[in-house]
Amino acid sequence: MAAVAAIFAVATAAPFGSTTASADTGTNAAKYYGMWNYDQPDAATLNNIDVLACPDGGGQCDPQLPLPLQVPQVGWVVFSPGPNGTVNGHTDGGCTWNFRVQRTGLELSSTTQQCTNRAVGSPGNITKWSVQVKGNRETESIVTVSHQPNGVDLIGTMKSGSRTKVVDGRHNGKFVQRFVGDYRYDPADFHTLTNVVSTDKGTVYPEQGTVRFSGTHHDRGKINAHTPDGCDWTLVVRGNTAELDPDTQTCHTANGDRSLYYWALVTDDGQHMNGFLAGSTTAPGQPPTNTFLYVGALTRSATDPDEKPRRPGWFTAPTMSAGLGH
Repeated sequence: MAAVAAIFAVATAAPFGSTTASADTGTNAAKYYGMWNYDQPDAATLNNIDVLACPDGGGQCDPQLPLPLQVPQVGWVVFSPGPNGTVNGHTDGGCTWNFRVQRTGLELSSTTQQCTNRAVGSPGNITKWSVQVKGNRETESIVTVSHQPNGVDLIGTMKSGSRTKVVDGRHNGKFVQRFVGDYRYDPADFHTLTNVVSTDKGTVYPEQGTVRFSGTHHDRGKINAHTPDGCDWTLVVRGNTAELDPDTQTCHTANGDRSLYYWALVTDDGQHMNGFLAGSTTAPGQPPTNTFLYVGALTRSATDPDEKPRRPGWFTAPTMSAGLGH
């Protein structure tokens, strides 16, 4: 499983170079501007699910990888004015894309933009990213190329993606309330990598236990996450998404240090979460071991008795077939 730590450059990517692409004069680029969060991924419809596979279904990829692999997408993009009438899309992975504005929506201004995702550390590029916006709803489709250490490229395809614009303030209390409470990791599945931590030392182990999220009245946008290892982490809530804030945090334990430099969680119903986590552990006298949880899934284990029932069908649990990829 050593190759697992390098295959997920697909969630975010590509800084733009100088471009002379111009906007279509009949399109209002301003409707794209702002922060847009991925909606809760849905394994039944594959909405906001990136499917990783070998090129042309070939057998050159690491046979230990459970391909094709479904990876729920989480996080945000901020669209803002770019040079010469274009639009920039800056992602929470630390990369920026450049788009042409067309009558049908946004399209990448080139297919050669590349980036190394700070949350993963592997380079890649996106050959297609189409974006359409109607009001506060965004839809998209993406095709990505992730460059592997063995020289083989993995292809990622998300045919159906959707996001919601962050409005009414970044720190809306109703969104914070969705996160507050106890969430337990779903059972780990090594066939789908659900709740399986991979390291850059070639080892894997299940993520398990309960995470307790709590908020404060002093800063309603900030929440605290108390993880099973006894560590506390600070996240900021923006709409349906909570992310590590500040970007890098370290917890000192009796067994060494644990650091996180990326953690994003999404919940639309306040009952289930999808997440993506990257960090490191450092034992005394040893070099750091990088750790990655690409497919995180949690379910609320204790619900506020005053909470109103949610409508059924808002969320499809991300548990995937044990036969996937075989």
